[in-house]
Amino acid sequence: VMGLLAFFQRRIMYPATQAERLPVAAFPETARQFSEAADLRLRTADGAEIGAWHLRARSGRNSRLMLLFHGNAGHRAGRTGWYRLAAGFQCDVLAIDYHGFGDSEGSPTEQHLINDAQAAWQHATGALGYRPEQIVITGESLGGGVAVRLAADVCRGGHKPHGLLLVATFDSMLNAAGFHFPWLPVGRLLLDRFHSDQQIADVTCRIVQYHGDQDSVVPLPLGQRLHQRAPAVSVDGVPRQFRLLPGSGHNGLLQQHAVTFRR
Repeated sequence: VMGLLAFFQRRIMYPATQAERLPVAAFPETARQFSEAADLRLRTADGAEIGAWHLRARSGRNSRLMLLFHGNAGHRAGRTGWYRLAAGFQCDVLAIDYHGFGDSEGSPTEQHLINDAQAAWQHATGALGYRPEQIVITGESLGGGVAVRLAADVCRGGHKPHGLLLVATFDSMLNAAGFHFPWLPVGRLLLDRFHSDQQIADVTCRIVQYHGDQDSVVPLPLGQRLHQRAPAVSVDGVPRQFRLLPGSGHNGLLQQHAVTFRR
């Protein structure tokens, strides 16, 4: 059993939902919330082409941009709660699908997801013309590990995003896997570790975390430990924030606490 779990660990970690094509026009409920909705194809450092949507809340380049990294299931078409939230704030969105998710090429690994995030940042600050201080790097669950790594890399490079928004995420995949498989020597077997706890100290922008107190997928202590590893204050003097969502599990947080997220 241990050998099988070790061999198939990436299939377990990344239960990717694939699609031949995901044109945003095929999802009118999302498209009509924004003044413009465009399909993108981004090339990553390893040569794969990944799918993305650019949703513009209003004309011009003065809007804030949510750079969205989703969890380990589904694909970008299923993130309607995030799109509704962003539209309510008149915030643009750049949502990608990782290697092997949706209509993206390749297969998911930790390094490939890091490459995906870097390609999204480069496209946002390059072809799309957003300034770093306009961008909110956003990650939920597994996407939190992707978002923390990107934010740390960007800050280490001398840039400052507007903020880092994390929802129901962990301090490391090592600890998350250890919670679910306590009888396995995950320290020896796990390939993709997503050590956000080792990255977040270098994040100099504002940090806000949300976590449900009934989360059985990413238990609350894992989110709290990540919060404790974050800098107490951002470079512009804003304290880190941890917002507990009472009575909430891992999924459906945006729907259950829409009012809280809008504050």
